[in-house]
Amino acid sequence: MNLAHWFKGLAARPAVAPIGLDFAAHRLNLVQAVAGPAGPALGAAVSVPYPVPRAELLASPRALRRFVDGALAAGPFQGRRVVSALSPADVRILPLTVHVGGGIGEGQAVAKAAADHLGDGVDDAVLDYYQVRGADADSNERQVLVAVAQRPRVLAYLAMLEAARLQPVALDIGPAAIARLLAALHGTDLGQSVLLINFGVGKSFLTVIWGRRLMLDREIEFGEELLGGRLAGALDLAAPMALALLKEHGIGARPSAAADDGAPSTRLQQSVREILHPDCQALAEELARTQVYVASRTRGSTISRVYLNGSLARYPHIQDRIAELIDVPVQLLDPYEAFTCAQAPAGDSGTAIALAAGLALRRSSDG
Repeated sequence: MNLAHWFKGLAARPAVAPIGLDFAAHRLNLVQAVAGPAGPALGAAVSVPYPVPRAELLASPRALRRFVDGALAAGPFQGRRVVSALSPADVRILPLTVHVGGGIGEGQAVAKAAADHLGDGVDDAVLDYYQVRGADADSNERQVLVAVAQRPRVLAYLAMLEAARLQPVALDIGPAAIARLLAALHGTDLGQSVLLINFGVGKSFLTVIWGRRLMLDREIEFGEELLGGRLAGALDLAAPMALALLKEHGIGARPSAAADDGAPSTRLQQSVREILHPDCQALAEELARTQVYVASRTRGSTISRVYLNGSLARYPHIQDRIAELIDVPVQLLDPYEAFTCAQAPAGDSGTAIALAAGLALRRSSDG
């Protein structure tokens, strides 16, 4: 099903740039860009915690409308046109290889490959896709990421946005929005790749761009719950206490990084490091496989930088520990750096707004 007819009337209206809107797990994130002489400038950005659990808020149109009105009033936002993305739980991302040529266009080839993969499940699905960059762009073979969502979920999400008196211009693919943000941060170095590790509570995601195009987006078994559960089991702790320990000490510093090797806190850090070592090694293997894949798809290009984002990204020693696992520069993702004339509000790292920033950077030509 093509939803272009749904957006056609709204998208045709001349207006200010739409707002990138992300209903994240615990916060509403809004970002709006404005045109600037040196590129997109930051018009407004807010990240507001929900007053009640997310599901409860989204199920109450009146409460949602009041909450959204308050969030928009918290920054100098213009208009109510939005670009958003479905919750990851409502979208399946399928990496597929399709073949074009012989009278078959790319869109037709993607639809056929998705139908072959999904079987009867394609009948009530909404499909969108994003071409993954590879070195052999001129061949008849295409690597694509296909986003699959059930039509009732898509229509319910659009209806929810309209109930909040928002004007949906487009629904984007989350990985495509993140790739757009990375490309803006990456600049014009088209010969190198960058990797984002987006840490989640349950699982994490690896996203790679080459130049300005998405190359890879995949889920890995690594997250707060896994690491917290590992500490809880090894130290016989309740889950909340294990998570508090993880937030205080991160995933373990090198012994030599300690100021006082005999201090109890130092010994605890070393214990955390030892307990979580197998999980970090598993992550190192995932990163090594990713590097091999990137090299194979780009005729030898290497990952030049790693960005960190998400729940674990602000934990102690995280940058140093990840740098041990992959021998390239590692830094925290700062979405504000994608905009000119942008300054992060005091105390705001920008971690929460990454997806909203990528949505805000979408151009009308992005499809």
